[in-house]
Amino acid sequence: MAAHSHGDLAARQAVEAGVDSIEHGSVLSDETLKLMRAKGTYLVPTRLAVYWVNQMAAKYPPAIAAKARATLTEHEQVFRYALKMGVPIAFGADSGVSPHGMNAKEFALLVEIGMEAAAALRSGTREAAKSLGIGTAVGTLEAGKIADIVAVRGNVLNNIAATEKPVFVMRHGQVVVQP
Repeated sequence: MAAHSHGDLAARQAVEAGVDSIEHGSVLSDETLKLMRAKGTYLVPTRLAVYWVNQMAAKYPPAIAAKARATLTEHEQVFRYALKMGVPIAFGADSGVSPHGMNAKEFALLVEIGMEAAAALRSGTREAAKSLGIGTAVGTLEAGKIADIVAVRGNVLNNIAATEKPVFVMRHGQVVVQP
């Protein structure tokens, strides 16, 4: 079960109630992050949503634009602290906010604000699967698991943005995109 919350009080109450993840978590307190770590509650930062709203801020009324810009900065600070504390992180882009098809940009945005590229990739594979309770079936390449594979050109550990241009996709063992 996931809870969408930018604010601290609602997030803390959701964690105390037993949710599996907090989506966004833009303004979480140290206490809430510690509780999330202790309970194993995932933070799904949806940095792409916060980034996209900020990109569009010039089109908003001044008060809303200022809030969007402030949220971008606070979201980064909370995310960096969550990483440092060891709060589990799972990938999620909240694709209804940004245009569809750019969700892989989330990887680059997470790396930009402090996550190692390998950890960002795990957040979208193993950790995302674990957060959804389906880690025994998907999320890693292992015998007996569903074969979902995305391939890109180059080394994503050196250029995480390569994830935005897949050249091969296999879903449930069936090739759906190939060069």
